[in-house]
Amino acid sequence: MPTIIYPPSIPWSWMFQRPQQLLGHFSASSQTILYEDLGNFTQPNIKHLSPTFLLCQGISAMTIPHPRPRILWLTVPSHINLIHSYNPDLVIYDAVDEPKEEFASWAPYYPAILARSDLIFCSSQSIYDYFSVRHPQVYLVPNGVDYVHFSPSKRNRPVDLPSGKPIIGYSGAIAPWVDWELLRVAIRENPGLNFVFIGALFQLKKFPLKIKNAYYLGLKPYNELPAYLHHFEVGLIPFLQTEMTNGCNPIKLYEYYASGIQVLGTPLPELLTIPKINLESNPLLFSLRLRHLLEGKDSDKAERMAFAQANDWSERSGRMLQQIFLKTNRNEE
Repeated sequence: MPTIIYPPSIPWSWMFQRPQQLLGHFSASSQTILYEDLGNFTQPNIKHLSPTFLLCQGISAMTIPHPRPRILWLTVPSHINLIHSYNPDLVIYDAVDEPKEEFASWAPYYPAILARSDLIFCSSQSIYDYFSVRHPQVYLVPNGVDYVHFSPSKRNRPVDLPSGKPIIGYSGAIAPWVDWELLRVAIRENPGLNFVFIGALFQLKKFPLKIKNAYYLGLKPYNELPAYLHHFEVGLIPFLQTEMTNGCNPIKLYEYYASGIQVLGTPLPELLTIPKINLESNPLLFSLRLRHLLEGKDSDKAERMAFAQANDWSERSGRMLQQIFLKTNRNEE
C-alpha cells in the first residue's frame, strides 16, 4: 500500500476541510498517511490518529519509516518546489481554488504544477476546465460531506447560541469573498431573526458586522458543528460573485444538506445545478426569499439529505484512490 505525505499546509485542528477529510478516508482504506501539521510545536511529537494515520508535529515525515510508493499530496501550489525534499514516486495536486484575487499569488506556480504533477484532481468545473486542456490526467472530484457526522437528529442546543428568535446560520471561513453588504441588508431587514456566524477569520482582522441581531461565535471544533447546524432554520452561502468564487464548490452546502436544513445562497456557478437550493444575488430579494423560506412548508428535506448522502467523502475518496492505484500500477510496470 502506498504512503501519502501531506506537507505543512493546514493546521489539523483548524477548520476541517477537504484535505483532512480525504486523507482520513484514504487512511481508513489502509493507505499510510503522514500529515505534517502546520504550527509552532515546542515539543516535536508524532500522534497516531489511527494505525495508518500519523500526525507529524514539528517532525519531518521523511524521518518516519514508511512503505513505498511514496505519494506527495499537494494543495498549496508553491509546495511544488518541495518535491526534491520528499523524492516522491508520484505527485498529486488537488486543486481547490482559482488562482485569482485572494489566491492570485498561486498563479506563478501553475507552470510547475502542470509540468511536475502526475495526477490533478479538481474540486469544481471551472478549475477542471483550466487543467483538463493542459494536462493528460485531470479528474473532476467535487467536495463532499461526512454524512454520518452531520445527519443524526437534533443535538443538545449549544449554550452560546442566541435564543428567542429563529436562527439563520453561516458556517465557514469569515473571509473577504463573503458578500458582507448583502448580509447587512438581510440582517437589518429581518430584526426578528438571529444571524449566527461560525468559523475562523481568514484575511480579515475582525468580524465585519456590528448589528444587534448578528452574532459571531468564532471557530468551533468539527465534532461540535452538527449541534450548531441542527439549530439553524436556514444555512447561508452568501458569496460575492467573482473570478475566484466561480471555482468555489462550497463544502458548507453538503454539510447543510446533510443536516437537513434549507439553504439560501448567491448564484455561484457550482450552485446552479444543485437540487432544492435557493439562490438570489439582489440583497432585497435575498432578504425576501429568506422570509418566504421561513413562512413556507419545507417539503424537500428528504431530497436534500439524499443528495448529501450521495455526495459523501467516501464516494469522493474511492474515486480518487481508483485513479491513484491505476497510476501507481502503470508506473511499476
